[in-house]
Amino acid sequence: MRTPVALLAALAFTAIVAVSPATAQVGGLLWEENFESLDNWLKITGNGSWGWGNGELEYYKNENVDIADVPGEAGNKALRIIAKRESGPGIVDQWGNPLLYTSGKVTTESFVSVKYGMIEARVRVPNLDLGGWPALWLLGTSNYDWPKSGEIDMFEMGASKAFRDLHDTHNGGTGLNNSTVNQMTGANLIYHSPAAVGPGNLSGAASIAYDPADIYCRPYYNQVTSLHDRFITYRLYWDDTTMRQTVIDGGVERDLYTTPFTITADSEEYRQPFYLIANLAIGGAYTDAYRLGDTSSGLPVTMPLPATMYVDYIRVYEWNGQGEVHFGPPTAQSGSFGLLTDLTPTNGNLTIGTDANVWVWESTLIDGTIPPYEGTNGLTWKTNAKGWFGAGVMTDQPLNLFSFIDGDLKFRIKIPGYVTFKIGVIDTWGNQYYVQFPANQTKYGLVRNGNWGQVTIPVADLRGLAIDMRMLSYSFVILEESGQACEFAIDDIYYTGGFVAGVDGPTMLPRTATLLDNAPNPFNANTELRFELAGDESYAIVVYDAAGQRVREFQGLGRAGLNAVRWDGRDGQGRGVSSGVYYYRLETGAGADTGKMVLVK
Repeated sequence: MRTPVALLAALAFTAIVAVSPATAQVGGLLWEENFESLDNWLKITGNGSWGWGNGELEYYKNENVDIADVPGEAGNKALRIIAKRESGPGIVDQWGNPLLYTSGKVTTESFVSVKYGMIEARVRVPNLDLGGWPALWLLGTSNYDWPKSGEIDMFEMGASKAFRDLHDTHNGGTGLNNSTVNQMTGANLIYHSPAAVGPGNLSGAASIAYDPADIYCRPYYNQVTSLHDRFITYRLYWDDTTMRQTVIDGGVERDLYTTPFTITADSEEYRQPFYLIANLAIGGAYTDAYRLGDTSSGLPVTMPLPATMYVDYIRVYEWNGQGEVHFGPPTAQSGSFGLLTDLTPTNGNLTIGTDANVWVWESTLIDGTIPPYEGTNGLTWKTNAKGWFGAGVMTDQPLNLFSFIDGDLKFRIKIPGYVTFKIGVIDTWGNQYYVQFPANQTKYGLVRNGNWGQVTIPVADLRGLAIDMRMLSYSFVILEESGQACEFAIDDIYYTGGFVAGVDGPTMLPRTATLLDNAPNPFNANTELRFELAGDESYAIVVYDAAGQRVREFQGLGRAGLNAVRWDGRDGQGRGVSSGVYYYRLETGAGADTGKMVLVK
């Protein structure tokens, strides 16, 4: 749903291939979201950075998203997103300036991801004229920033008049340049391409909807029966070689591009998993409305408010024999896990250059000359006179090291004693935490005598209060902030002491119920309250506010090993609670334990 400033002009003409209907077919249903609940979705709050990168004018609120009955369809429920003209305390942009609108946004990140298949969604949008920007889209689960993570827009409406007029001789258009935002719908794919990098597009975002010659992009128009206030069906046909995007209106399926898009090495993002997003934006770069911070950049918002968007269902089928749906965070690693080690035996490991990379931040380090501690692979650097340095191991996809919460991070380092540095981790939500190694001190076993030293950091110290160990982007970071010049080396980095969830045995399961840290913490929408049980038994988790008043209670039958319930910051009556400190108490037949969390809105 992002709109790059400048895009790859030649893209549409070099990335096209035909698909033979005779060899393509829809297979079995893999997953169906009928929105009986929002258990698979995380509500997003705030206005992001520069209106989520698009100059959007709304503030996303939890209260604007719920499950509701579909008007005129008895017994059918849908995801409901409401946009409002609303302002007040906390409804501000990233700089603290007041905003005039609120709306809703949800995502399946860390809950459901999809790779390949035929994805189908039934959506109803409100009257958008002018300034409404509804969308159902997907982002790659990759740890890389947009656009390297990839983006799939299954549909978006509210496009500018210039975009509508450019293509309106095709796919239902009249060629009269008189369509409205309620009469046209389209789709898009955005990814990183080196050929797209330029003065106006430093991110290298390539968009297949960028088609100034009007050769390839084919948004759909219906100027007889407007597309708002009724359900329209959208499809994405996706395998490891092509992507086809369509819309179904009145029982007729229409392609939104002349031919399917070919996935090549340049668009490798589309061979990775993606998670789903639904939102109803107001204003922004895609529309003719003005953009955040500049009322002269476009027209005033005239969209009738409040306005309601419904998503009836999302279904994922096999397509061409391909299709995967993954539930929850990535598969957990266990036992021991190597980040950079040649000789130390581990249960799993990263391969630098294949599923992970070592990144130096802002050219603060250059190559050093110290040989590895073991094997042939190691990290050696010299400082680069930047006044600080930072580097880390980042995986291509989120890394789940939750089973190591009672384990240790181990590594070897050779660094002068006069350097104060930090070791930390960063999760995919942007939380980061560090432990400090003061100059000329022994900490976590590190003795600095000019030789290689051994470091052992308990993960309980490394993760702090906020780190989501299920969703790590950087599983190892070194940071120095005082500007000390030095040469140093790191090697043999690995995690150890990870339990194996669900495996019976005295060393694998707790003897009693154990309350674990919730994550994320602090949180602003949802958090998981986690605990371990020695065997199958009933439990209760009670949430209290800082005054000791009961806020919410969860009860159920847990299984041996790791369990979790999700709290969305609401009380037992479904009302959102205020920001502040809250406590959660686990009660089982084995006893009780209490944890602390912070809700930030």
